[in-house]
Amino acid sequence: MPVPIPDRAPRRERQVLILGNGFGRRLGRLCGADHKLLIDVGGVTLFERILTELEAADPDDTSLRVWLRHREPLAERLAAQSCCRVEFTYEQPTGRLSELVRATRGATGYLTLIDSDRLTPPGALSMFLRLARSMEGDADICLGVTNAQPGDEDDTRYLLDKDGAVTEVRRMPGKTPGLTSAGYYHWHPDVLRDLKRYARGTQNLTTCIGAAVECGVRAVAVGIAYAANINTVQALASAREAEAAWSIAPTRSLPTS
Repeated sequence: MPVPIPDRAPRRERQVLILGNGFGRRLGRLCGADHKLLIDVGGVTLFERILTELEAADPDDTSLRVWLRHREPLAERLAAQSCCRVEFTYEQPTGRLSELVRATRGATGYLTLIDSDRLTPPGALSMFLRLARSMEGDADICLGVTNAQPGDEDDTRYLLDKDGAVTEVRRMPGKTPGLTSAGYYHWHPDVLRDLKRYARGTQNLTTCIGAAVECGVRAVAVGIAYAANINTVQALASAREAEAAWSIAPTRSLPTS
């Protein structure tokens, strides 16, 4: 008599959010796109790069929500070609923390937030997703960090203990070396529900994370080799130089035995 095969447990839907509805006034039309998510770097938009990484990590179980100011036919075509389920929301910007609170209201599982204006090396985002998901239950927030780049306008730095846990988020004067955000965040739903309390009246996400750490929230860092914050013309030029270097770098094969 054949033994019945038990039903497979349903896989958990992976929730990912991109808040890409900022104006990007410091870049303007010089970047060639109305939304920074559609900036072309090396012939590929930032949105395409994100979709490729999400597909590499978990294509069939990823639900991606993208906030833009208005419809973008190119973004919709790229989403239609992806294995991920993509939903667009069109809203004018009201502040990053406010938008994150509204976008995640009622969240029941971990949620990944991806900055729309970051360029990282190929494989960095999918690596972050795998590591962050492996730490669920041990970390309330998992965030990508990278060494601050010359000219980076972000003056906040993450201080870590020997285990990679965030002990403090501190503002540093000038161009102080240190670890800054790589633009990737993986949130426990309880932390998302308390964002207003941690925000303390600010719209700055890093300041909010610092306040959460002070309140006992466990935040763990994942190192990213390089992350360009494309918010100025100079940063865009530097990001394109970095991408060109990756493209010509020789690919090393892993040993087969």
